[in-house]
Amino acid sequence: MRNGDTLFSGLSELAQKNILDQCVRRKVRKKEVIVRQGRTGRDMFMVVSGRLKVSVLSDEGKEVSFIVLGKDDYFGELSLVDGRRRSATVAAIEDSELLVFGFHAYQRLLQQYPQTAIQFLTRLLLTLANRLRVTDELYQDSVFLDVSARLAKFLLASSRPVSESDTDGRLLDVELSQYELGTLINASRESVNKKLREWESLGIVDVKGSRIVLRDLSILEQKAGGF
Repeated sequence: MRNGDTLFSGLSELAQKNILDQCVRRKVRKKEVIVRQGRTGRDMFMVVSGRLKVSVLSDEGKEVSFIVLGKDDYFGELSLVDGRRRSATVAAIEDSELLVFGFHAYQRLLQQYPQTAIQFLTRLLLTLANRLRVTDELYQDSVFLDVSARLAKFLLASSRPVSESDTDGRLLDVELSQYELGTLINASRESVNKKLREWESLGIVDVKGSRIVLRDLSILEQKAGGF
């Protein structure tokens, strides 16, 4: 999760060990689909390393992405709990490593370490509440902010310093195509391309393929605020 809060936050080392002992490590390649919307499956996944994209496909075939997952994030928890079909598709943006926590593993945890299982479920509910707030914010952004504001807000939130010596610039923390960027901010690839080229001509960003460096942070912050 974000802001240093993870699924294991607040759990004792012993409780974490009890959970991790039930998990299986899995490596996935870039573009590999781990779970697909509408399919069955009761495994939950925790991200050890890499980046993954969560998206849904509308009845009209339009792809809309919600979030990019990274280290300490997780997915698949809803199907673990209720056994229903997957509500979204998750695919690797880059080579990644996951921990797989299956339904039967949770059942074993509940039998062998019931207190740990209850603590784990409590943490799961708390982080799910946080995800609902994030989803609400994304919905509000799609309604009230234009493409320029949504793109600027995403770039700022998903970037990191280029280097310790370059304090003025920030680099997008994950390589995304302009199509993928569009699905994350609910915009067409053409709109994203047009806006990035416009900002590049003004010296606001540098664009080299999927590598985007943010140069004028103050202007991007203004645009993210709708100004």
